[in-house]
Amino acid sequence: MLDLTQSQPPAWMNFRRTRVVRWQEIEDMVRPHLQEIAARYDLLVAILRAGSPVAALIARHTGMPIDYLVCSRRNAEPHFLDGSARSPRGRRILLVDDVCGSGWTFERARAHCASLGNVTGTFCVYRCDAPDMYVPDYSLPASPEDYLRWPWEYQAESEMPAAYAPVAA
Repeated sequence: MLDLTQSQPPAWMNFRRTRVVRWQEIEDMVRPHLQEIAARYDLLVAILRAGSPVAALIARHTGMPIDYLVCSRRNAEPHFLDGSARSPRGRRILLVDDVCGSGWTFERARAHCASLGNVTGTFCVYRCDAPDMYVPDYSLPASPEDYLRWPWEYQAESEMPAAYAPVAA
């Protein structure tokens, strides 16, 4: 069982290289699962912050509503953004994040959602492909040596690789 009391990232997070993830990769990963997701779930729950762009992409294709859950090592007690009174109950939730390593966030988020009477599944674009790592219901493997740089992480156009930079008019 995963140790949910852990407050620091695991020791295996010693990245050797940066891999730039492009929007098209994310689209290509999401597309084959859209029909099944729409049939199995009735609510997307984006784990803030990085789950939001992925959940928005899924919602754009399926028309499913999105709710937002705060859960991270800095905010270790999961809570819905709109507060406990408006937290979903009795729903079929797909928890959405960008990447999954040890599964710490998904395990905490699932436990919180289950305590509210929800049934949950998990979705992320990539997961750490290493022994004893959590495997979400939907994901692609990624090397544990790669730091994944997502397209929504760029703060300024000058940080963007040429493939992301806007074309001058």
